Amino acid sequence: MDDQTAELRERIEDHLRRYGAESSRLIDQFAKLHAMHPTDFQALVVILNAQRQGAPATPGTVGRVLGLTSGAVTGTIDRLVAAGHVTRQPDEHDRRQTRLHWQGPARALAYEFFRPLAERTEPLMARYGADELRTIEGFMAGMAEAMADYRAELESGAPSGGGGSPAA
Repeated sequence: MDDQTAELRERIEDHLRRYGAESSRLIDQFAKLHAMHPTDFQALVVILNAQRQGAPATPGTVGRVLGLTSGAVTGTIDRLVAAGHVTRQPDEHDRRQTRLHWQGPARALAYEFFRPLAERTEPLMARYGADELRTIEGFMAGMAEAMADYRAELESGAPSGGGGSPAA
């Protein structure tokens, strides 16, 4: 790898770390503003993403993604249901399964809070064509998956596969 490529990779890693830190701070702000635990917000994100991808989340999904015990998942979902942010519905194909759905109050809170951020990011996204956005999407999805895999490995106590740069 040439020096320019190495330097570019380092800058991308710096931006990813900053993005992660800013994202974490923003989640904390949202949670504090709405008297929520940050885990509740993270669970809402898991539920929203699953619903948008056409496979509504289950309590097990929330637990796996967030690394929570079943008791912590139950407490989190109970709080979200009590606040009107989430509903529990039996799975239409397997009534033993419960599906979680994001509801109006959560949508309204998120819209109100994140609309100013969207107003900042939309012009940025508009700079890129479909091919570039597909490349960015692939990169971001891969980075998110690498982070999730590494976190899961750390949580399981498995030895690290290591190697490579000490980055992102």
